[in-house]
Amino acid sequence: MTDKPPRDEELPGFKARRTERIALAGEAARLTQDRYAVEVTVRNLSSVGFMAECAEPVRIGSWIALEVPGIGLVQAQVRWQIGARMGGMFLDPISLARCEWNAEKAEA
Repeated sequence: MTDKPPRDEELPGFKARRTERIALAGEAARLTQDRYAVEVTVRNLSSVGFMAECAEPVRIGSWIALEVPGIGLVQAQVRWQIGARMGGMFLDPISLARCEWNAEKAEA
């Protein structure tokens, strides 16, 4: 008998995501907050939020704007940050069909 680690859904307090997330291969983006901008690497995205890596701390609860190719600046609120990773919730859902990060890459 093998001791397997529990799956996420077997852990206490697990909450399934309500929206599908698309994994990104580390897309560069600009995050603006209170008159300054920082570069972030977006790791995944859904119609209601994103997860990114950022070298600078961003205060939880702060209002920011994320530049999303094909959509433009999207207003969001930072909901969590652990180390260099952070997550934000969009104020209004976005259309993943309009997001260039979600588009099929053309063969060169």
